[in-house]
Amino acid sequence: MNLDLNYFIKTLPQDMYSKTKAHICKHMAIFEPEEYVLGKVLRADDYHFLLFFSDAPITKINNCAYKPQKGSLLVIQPWDEVYGVPDDNKKTYGKYINITVEKSFFRRIAKEAAGGGEYEFKHIQNVYSKQLLELIGNFQREMMDHGESFPLMLESICIQIVFQLLRDLSSEPGTNQNKISKDNKYIKQAIQFMQEYYSANISINDICNLIYLSPCHFKRVFKDCTGQTPYQYLMKIRLEKAKEILKEKESSMEEVARLCGFVNTGHFATVFKRNIGMSPSEYRKQAL
Repeated sequence: MNLDLNYFIKTLPQDMYSKTKAHICKHMAIFEPEEYVLGKVLRADDYHFLLFFSDAPITKINNCAYKPQKGSLLVIQPWDEVYGVPDDNKKTYGKYINITVEKSFFRRIAKEAAGGGEYEFKHIQNVYSKQLLELIGNFQREMMDHGESFPLMLESICIQIVFQLLRDLSSEPGTNQNKISKDNKYIKQAIQFMQEYYSANISINDICNLIYLSPCHFKRVFKDCTGQTPYQYLMKIRLEKAKEILKEKESSMEEVARLCGFVNTGHFATVFKRNIGMSPSEYRKQAL
């Protein structure tokens, strides 16, 4: 791979490249751009894999249009013609990751995955797995902590990432979605538990003991499914209940805090104002 990234820099406006997070080693580079390059034809002599964390612009690869969505994984092969279609109705898009893999390194691993023959992608677009995200995190941490001081360690992580990319792109569409749907059952149980016991001093461990998931996995899956952490979601339930009670004159602030599961009135007032934009007493006056 062209380690000085001249070809990559030329494809991006300078102000966009300056805001792009990059982790680069001999075999692989992982970029986190804040924008898309639209209305311009791009080509590169490496393999590019795009992971989308929200809906993205229509992307044409060799004049074939793809519409990536949250969770999509898209592969761009060497010298494919890529064109991001401008959309006047949507000015900004969410985060995505670009994994660039050096061509010969990728083909060496892909050859083994193909049993010694020429590798052909089963899908150009599919969905990425949580395992892939974890490996990307491992790569970024290794680069931040040690740079290229341990080349064998880096190469090992890069190999794992390439194998996981191949597995994700070779799986049948819907396989990962089925896993998410299965996890959704646990998330529904967790939300129901929060709605029933929001007034109690419940913890992540209480919920995980109920649904038989590890706290780490639960927090990751919960955010994937709801867009919020479990704590944020629980606070939202408590605040909605507090708003209902505040519309009644009879309840004191101490009672509202206790009935909605807040530690004390100070905690209640702080969380309420930070999220609603006014104090509980101001909200009560306005509501009444």
